[in-house]
Amino acid sequence: MKLKTLKDMAGRILKKSKHKLIVNEDKYQANQKMVKDAITRDDAKKIIMEGVITKKPNTGQSRGRARDLLKKKKLKRKRGPGKRKGTKSARKTTNEYNLKVRGLRKRLRELKKEDKLNSKNYNKLYLMIKGNYFRGKKHLEEYINGEKKWKAVQHIMFNLEEKENKKLTIRKD
Repeated sequence: MKLKTLKDMAGRILKKSKHKLIVNEDKYQANQKMVKDAITRDDAKKIIMEGVITKKPNTGQSRGRARDLLKKKKLKRKRGPGKRKGTKSARKTTNEYNLKVRGLRKRLRELKKEDKLNSKNYNKLYLMIKGNYFRGKKHLEEYINGEKKWKAVQHIMFNLEEKENKKLTIRKD
């Protein structure tokens, strides 16, 4: 069989183009009689097994330049107006807001189940979450605890004022 025909057949067997195959000259010279006598696919497979014809390794697209670009982008380079395509909202994922809101609402429901919030406060905080008031769960917790502390201090101050007023009224009588 001619070498050109053998390469065509080997290409079909190896599922590669004939241009992606390599003929090893040393092994070809050593097995030249076997190559000339080859007729069937099985003969071609034997020649491939001998290593006369091998396929070139797959070459992919190099990621080297892409890695360099990503390193620069991490350092906040190459992000100016000339590099931007698309609007601000198209470049930023809107899902960030949704994820934050879902987390905050879940925490709010947990607090309500634990009886740390009544329905009035729950509703107020729910609307504040909707209005993007809180930065995160920690901020929400701080707001709730701070508000309670303020109310507690206010309650204590009110009680002290009442007691002082009672004492003053007793002394006047």
